[in-house]
Parts: sequence; structure tokens; C-alpha cells
Amino acid sequence: MIVVEDLCVRVGTKFILKDVNVEIPTNTWTCLVGPNGAGKTTFLKALLGVTPYSGSLRDNGVEVFRNHQRNVAFVPQHPNIPVGMTVAEYVMLGRSKRDGWGRESTSSRQLVHSILELTQLFGLHRQFVTSLSGGEMQRALIARALAQEPELILLDEPTSALDLHHQIATLNNVEVLKEKGVTIVSTMHDITLAAMYAERIVVIHEGKKLLDGPSQSVIHSPELKEAFDNRINVFTLDSGRPVIVANKEN
Repeated sequence: MIVVEDLCVRVGTKFILKDVNVEIPTNTWTCLVGPNGAGKTTFLKALLGVTPYSGSLRDNGVEVFRNHQRNVAFVPQHPNIPVGMTVAEYVMLGRSKRDGWGRESTSSRQLVHSILELTQLFGLHRQFVTSLSGGEMQRALIARALAQEPELILLDEPTSALDLHHQIATLNNVEVLKEKGVTIVSTMHDITLAAMYAERIVVIHEGKKLLDGPSQSVIHSPELKEAFDNRINVFTLDSGRPVIVANKEN
């Protein structure tokens, strides 16, 4: 269980997050939604332990900044792409904390091979990561995170560079992690996809939490529309699945 109490992140005199309180159950998928600049990415970085914060942010009872043994995978929206590294080597980075770089075990190499196939990257495994398209790089980031076998995976807009087919395939791969006991926290602009995969949705607006709860309740809430200036509509398909559509502005 991740317990967040009165979480604040400030840059100079400006609060990026202010007095955020939320609980994230273990082995669930929680998605943060809200407009650009709401503080979603900052929340992920605080949870990762790379952003100073005040208040309390406890992962399994231990403050994040005090726990250096956590196995957390982070998939950023804008990664630093290493020069001179192949796709296979990049994905193998996910094993370095367990085995040490260059000392990967046979089982680790077999795992990376299977992940490259799972993410449809095996045919690209000898290419340099700098030669990949945006969508291919996004899949490589996911593959590296999968190779890490984390306890917690943080994903910042994991489908932003992917076509529809690879969006679904990638999110399906991430969803499988829950069966292995992994806790998932993501940000997404596509609220329809968020509702399809996440059990819980947290709505963040101007650095504050407006609402959190089961996805099906949150997407029909006035707080969600409020976060987007009442410029979205929620429709329900015959299958019962909700679809969130932005209003066209005249």
C-alpha cells in the first residue's frame, strides 16, 4: 500500500502539488488524469524518490526518500536516449540492478529475449536505440521496465507515441504485471484508455486532488468535467464501456 498524506512539492514559491492525500492499493492499476500542468508527472517523480517533497509519502510503511532498496521501474515521457547502445542492450539495462551490467545470467538473457518478442522488438534488437521511431522507443522503454521485474512500475503517458494497435498491445503487456503482484501507477491523457485498464482514477487539477475512486465512478463525476473546464462528454457504448470525447470549440 502506498499512502500519500499532505504531499506538497514546491519550486521556489510555486506549489506544483499541494496537500495531496491518496491511498494506492498494492497490486492495482491507478491512473492519474488531468490537464497539462496539473502536476501528474511531478507526482510520479515524487513517488519515484527523485523529487523533494514535504508531507508524507510511504511505500509499504517506509518513507520513499529513505528507502533505497525499492525495485521501481520508471517509464518517462521524454527519455534520455543513450548513444551507441543497441535495443537489446538497452532492454538489458533492466537487469543491471539484479545482475550487474555485463554480468547478466543466462536466465536474464532468456527473459530479455522473451520480452523483446513480446513487445515486437526482436527484429530491431541489433539496431541502435537512436535509430528508433518515437513509437519504437516507447516500446523499448516498456520492455526495459518489464525486464526489471519491478514491484512498482510508474508510467508517464506510456501510449503517447504509439498507434492504436500498439497502444492496446502495450497496455495489455503492462496489465499482465498485476498478475505477478506489481503495483502500477500511470498518467494518461486518453481517459477512455485509463478507464479501460485502471481500477482507480485520481483526478488532479492545478496541483490538487479533485477526486479519486473506482474508475467507473470517477469518469461519470462532475469533478472530472470540472478538471477539463467542462469541455468533455462521456458516452456509454452498447457494451457498457465508456468513451470520453472532447467538445469541439467554435
